[in-house]
Amino acid sequence: MNDHPEGVVGYLEMWEYNRFVWEWEQAGKIIAWLRSAGEIKGTQEDVRVSSSTDPATPLAATWLAADEINSHCVALNRFHTEQAAAKDEIGQYHAVELGRLVASAERRWPRVDKPRRITFMTCGGCDKLTLAYRPPRYPGDEIVISCYCGYTLTPSEYALVQHIILSDVEEGHYADASTTSATHNQA
Repeated sequence: MNDHPEGVVGYLEMWEYNRFVWEWEQAGKIIAWLRSAGEIKGTQEDVRVSSSTDPATPLAATWLAADEINSHCVALNRFHTEQAAAKDEIGQYHAVELGRLVASAERRWPRVDKPRRITFMTCGGCDKLTLAYRPPRYPGDEIVISCYCGYTLTPSEYALVQHIILSDVEEGHYADASTTSATHNQA
């Protein structure tokens, strides 16, 4: 007989349990990725609060994340199954934390390139901020940088335009790089 209501496994709701099972399966791959990635910048800038005069920790944020994920995996390894972890108070804590940490690491340091809008340069065809980057979808596929108007850039053209824009910003050609169109020269 089931002691728990429908949609609940131990102390976890079904969505938490499903996330935990998936994250536990992915944890080894993510730990390996974070340790091999070394020092890479995340999608967000790290928040640092200086509370002492001691020097900062000389470890990459990715290594710290890998260590934290690993510590929760080690704690969960004492349980024989995912259900056993979900039915234990300490196990459910580690399950929820593992899910939170792995999801956060995936968001900050993605393992796969994803399609995204390009917001720092306008389209050469319609002069709007409508360019999109699409990574290769399968081996042998090409990177596509295009606009809905039909304008396309090759990856080498895109890299050249990026280099020119960054050089101009560094030289101070733009008063405010966040609002000025990067394709118009402000001499």
